[in-house]
Amino acid sequence: MTTFDDLVAPLPAGATVPSEEPASDALLAAVDSVTDGIADLSLADGGRDLTLPGGFVELVDLPNPASDEELHQTPQTAGLPASLARRSTIERLLAESAQANQDGQHHAGAAQAEQVLADPFITPGQEARARQLLSGHRLRLGEFEASVRHGLLALEYLTASGDLLGQSMVHCTLALAFHETALEEPALGHVLGALEAARLCGSRTAEFWALSRSSMVHQALGDADRSIELGRQALALADTLGDPQAEFAARNNLGDSYLEIARARRAKGDDAQAALTDGIAIIRAAVARAVEQGHAFDETIARTNLVGFLMERGEYAEARRQAGRSKTIAVTNGYRNLAVNNDSQLAEVAQAEGRVDLACAMMDAQLADPSVAEDAALNVKLHRSLYEMHRNAGRFEQALHHHERLHVLILGLTRQTAGLQSRMLINSLEIEQARHEAQRSQLEAEMQRIRAEELDQQAHTDPLTRLPNRRALDRQLPEMMRLARERAEPLCAVMVDMDHFKRVNDEHGHAAGDRVLTTMAEILGESTRDSDLAVRVGGEEFLLVLGDTTLDQAAQICERLLGEVRNHPWGAVTAGLRCTASVGVALLKQGESVSRWLGRADAALYEAKAAGRNRVELAAARA
Repeated sequence: MTTFDDLVAPLPAGATVPSEEPASDALLAAVDSVTDGIADLSLADGGRDLTLPGGFVELVDLPNPASDEELHQTPQTAGLPASLARRSTIERLLAESAQANQDGQHHAGAAQAEQVLADPFITPGQEARARQLLSGHRLRLGEFEASVRHGLLALEYLTASGDLLGQSMVHCTLALAFHETALEEPALGHVLGALEAARLCGSRTAEFWALSRSSMVHQALGDADRSIELGRQALALADTLGDPQAEFAARNNLGDSYLEIARARRAKGDDAQAALTDGIAIIRAAVARAVEQGHAFDETIARTNLVGFLMERGEYAEARRQAGRSKTIAVTNGYRNLAVNNDSQLAEVAQAEGRVDLACAMMDAQLADPSVAEDAALNVKLHRSLYEMHRNAGRFEQALHHHERLHVLILGLTRQTAGLQSRMLINSLEIEQARHEAQRSQLEAEMQRIRAEELDQQAHTDPLTRLPNRRALDRQLPEMMRLARERAEPLCAVMVDMDHFKRVNDEHGHAAGDRVLTTMAEILGESTRDSDLAVRVGGEEFLLVLGDTTLDQAAQICERLLGEVRNHPWGAVTAGLRCTASVGVALLKQGESVSRWLGRADAALYEAKAAGRNRVELAAARA
């Protein structure tokens, strides 16, 4: 299926776009006999003035040499830091490559994208954009393997970054690349991805192209009804976009689908009239759109498709006129590949009309044209037609020659296609495998990070109570002190010790003692805030560091804490058990060291013990 973006026939890698070359004398003589009057088609016949805009660069289109004044102008990037200058250059190359895609200058656009990829200052986003552009350029140049490779690499970044519009566009390019090599199942996966991404991002233009590509793939898969349904959805959407490109492409593509369906039905012996009637009306509308827009390239493509319908309907005179008109436009604008295709159509018309000798002469002339030698599909088509015509005419020697050439060509084309398909699938698998390897490495790194965090947590956590331990205190306390001083906030240290804990172990057992400690840790955790720190210092001794808390506030907190300890149902741990605790509190003084501060809190704790336990003592009360 042909769309606006795909109208340029692929060129071999490294080829240049030539200007129109003189055809062989035999071809000119043959064509002249069937194209008399073509150049004089009137505007009433849908023709236009032949001074049409070209889509390819020739010498006359190149810019004039720069003047001395221009050569000495200061570059736009002058005076910028090196990194900014490089970034500006990369962005300029990306913009030029994108413009080259719109202009059909795919060799130049590919070179610009490759230049970006070779730049050591490229960012991941710029690399993805360059690969996205390069995938499209390589597709148009017939380099499908490279198109898939760059497209898949771009798709990885676009997926990771959540760029849905970019994903849809790349999926469409990949679908075309796989479709062109008859790998329809991967193509189907990509059109579905394109459609999903387009709808998620809300781009109706992207949705149009995804529907158009989907119609193309379903047609290739033999699902004619679904292909037409999707094509009509694309057409309805295109007419709401106000985009002449989409309006033309929708009609041209849908018409092409009808033509393929008609041919398939006729090959089966079924009635193809309905498909031909619907399709020719749509393709005539595509021709009219191209003429209205003054787009010579589109007009050439649409008239070429119209010839296909006219041939199927047996309207050979009109088919000859349209093929001739299409060729005239192609020759005028330097569309070499399209002109060659029109020559083939003119020969088919002569064959269909029963003018076998003329058709053979025209096809022989095409085979002698060096520019046709690289087009394997066209060579197969020409040799098959020549074989059939010579065989039917009883010229068996010539028929045998073309049959042998046909056999060699088909075998070579089959091998070439199979090899290309294999490489494309292998490339896809390799990129997928590399992605999985990267994900696995990332997962392993994440697991190592988590394990390191777990080990660090274990190293800084008391295994019995699950409270932070002394190591955690050494790491967190200096930061709490620094913040308190910066913010001019009070910071209190609270030393907590279970009363007569040795008696608990002796009378009730160490298991009961452990449960007392874990219960005490839970009570401390419930009594503190996220900004506080609760630590098991050792044995039955705990430390609370209360942030932004005055000495009086700390005293109130500690009184509530002791009340919770006294009133806790310790009998649930072991029958007859009762527990209390003693507390010493110290407020951090200006410029005081950690050891002196905690030493004062510890001294206050011992004073609470000496005063009878189950009480709170404030270090501030001791001068």
